[in-house]
Parts: sequence; structure tokens; C-alpha cells
Amino acid sequence: MNISITAKNTELTDALRNFAEKKLGRLNKLSTRIIGIDVVLSVEGYRQIADVKINVAGKIIKAKEMSNDMYSSIDLVYDSAEKQLKKFKEKLQEKGKNSKGNEVTEAPSDNETLIVREEFIPKPLTIEEAIMKLDDKNNQFVVFNNAENGKVCVVYKKKNGNIGLIETR
Repeated sequence: MNISITAKNTELTDALRNFAEKKLGRLNKLSTRIIGIDVVLSVEGYRQIADVKINVAGKIIKAKEMSNDMYSSIDLVYDSAEKQLKKFKEKLQEKGKNSKGNEVTEAPSDNETLIVREEFIPKPLTIEEAIMKLDDKNNQFVVFNNAENGKVCVVYKKKNGNIGLIETR
């Protein structure tokens, strides 16, 4: 996760930078999907403003808070961003199973493999219909119940352009 901190109309001290990095870095514990955080600390008259944009897997979460003290503004913007991240995470968990039965999980870390689990009832098709469905929808494979013998089968595209067939016993 990359945290970018800039200052506008004020000097960015090391203490302020370290406080903001430490405070906003804690957001990474809420979601492993955070790609980057952009922070703009600014002063407009007597107002100390902390403006944060968080890139969470392509979605931007924005939070902006102001007070008479920059440290307080950072605390407030952290609380606001934390609430939004929790709400975003809850939405993902509610959508945990979409209409096809796919499970949504957190993004894998560098050492993990992402496994998407799908459950469905294969439709009865002939082999020719499955091949047409393979070409029509530009899929890599089609799982179906063979209408001729009742077996679960898979037709798939091979790298050389041919089509393969897997039949269960």
C-alpha cells in the first residue's frame, strides 16, 4: 500500500508526516484491497483540512474533515474513512453470494491463490449444443449434463484451437 502525503498552504513537518502515515496506515488492517492512499493537508484561513482519497480495488473512497488543529483533522478523517471502509466491506460481504453462487473473498496476498467457488446445476445439452454455447459466449469451457447419456461433461477450447471433451464415469 502506498501512502502519498502532500501539503497545500502549509509546511509538512516530519512529525506531521509520520503521524498521518501511522494513523492512516492502520486502514490497511480493515481491507487488503487498499491499493493506495492520497492525503492532502491544507490550511485555509483558520481551518486545518485533511482530505483523503483511498483506492480500494478500483473504487475511490473520499473523506474530508476540518478543525482548528491539523492532528485533530487527521484523526477525524481517519474515523470517517474507517466508517466508509467498514461499510464498503459489509456491502462486499452481503454480496458474498451473487445469483450464480459465486463467493466474494478478500484479495489474496502475494503468497495466496484466489479461489472462486461456483455452484450450479448443469443444464442438459447435447455435445453439439455445448460446442455452440462455447463459441457463442466466447467461454473457455462449458460444463453440461449430456442429454444423450446423462453424464456430466465439459467441453473446452484447447490452445491449438481444437475442442476437447471430458466425460465423467
